[in-house]
Amino acid sequence: MFLLSKQDNGEISGIGYWQTANGYTAMALHDVWSNTNRNRRVLEDQIVRLSHFHPNLINEFNDDTLWWGVCCMSMYELTSSPHFLDIAIAIWNHVSRSMVQPGRHNVNNMDMGGGVFWTTKRDEDALNAITTGLFSELSALLATFPQGHHPRLPSHNALLSSARGSLDWITRCRYRSHDAIVTDTIKLRTSECVDWTFTYNTGQLLAACAATYTATRDHQYISLATSLARASMTRDGWVDNGVLTEAGAYGPERHKAHENNDAVGFKSVLIRALAKFYIVLRRFDLDSELAGQIADFVRGNYRAVMERDTNGRNQYGPWWGGPMDLPTSHSQMAVLDVFAAVVAVGGI
Repeated sequence: MFLLSKQDNGEISGIGYWQTANGYTAMALHDVWSNTNRNRRVLEDQIVRLSHFHPNLINEFNDDTLWWGVCCMSMYELTSSPHFLDIAIAIWNHVSRSMVQPGRHNVNNMDMGGGVFWTTKRDEDALNAITTGLFSELSALLATFPQGHHPRLPSHNALLSSARGSLDWITRCRYRSHDAIVTDTIKLRTSECVDWTFTYNTGQLLAACAATYTATRDHQYISLATSLARASMTRDGWVDNGVLTEAGAYGPERHKAHENNDAVGFKSVLIRALAKFYIVLRRFDLDSELAGQIADFVRGNYRAVMERDTNGRNQYGPWWGGPMDLPTSHSQMAVLDVFAAVVAVGGI
């Protein structure tokens, strides 16, 4: 049903470039986590089409580009095709030039080293948690490969330094430890701190922690991820009767279902990150109690979607806890992560 909206240029009608990447990532992870390849051919075809319009899937928005980098890492895991690793490495090399070096900028007595600029525009001054968290995760995912795995793979030290440095910028500058939440953006010219608390800000830090722990076995990232995961599954305003929402940015009291709004997909990034963390906990035999809580949370969201947010014709609305409203490309994209996550935690 999601793919009925595919276009000749490889994108999905009705959603943006970066949201297309998220939909394809969910499809790829569904195959990886279910040990199947039913989505492989169509994903390969669509991404090849896209690369004709966006060489190496790069555009001027670093966050857009990095969503595709993470997507290509999932595609590489699914296909073992060096083509996708080539693109992911090209994206890393491109975005690495937008990472602030330590000591270069200081805002409110905080070193901005490790933060990643939102865009590649000459006058860009915004460093944000999503762009930086994505760069940290991509760096860590590439760092799990041994040196020499690919002829253009950056050095192991460079990858780990970037993974740690970007993650450290978030925890130093955009993380509220008292409630385990990640805020959004710092603007260098004005020193303005934009403290939006979207679910995907926290979700992307959680994903970066999971990947960086896998690359380093440094337990500080498990400790941080544990705080993030526990708080995100219980936070008022994010969770309603056990079901994820994005009430602060998008909800039935604030928007109509037909309105184009990227926030429909924010919570899907968080549930994907919880699934990634679950896999790390199981793989390394860590905190089985928390792994069980994540599994229960994911299953609860899946049941809510299936019972209260569908018309029964493979169409889903934006409010996972119901009531079923209008299916859109945004809502169809977002629910793909629920289906992938429930496979990751062992099914219903």
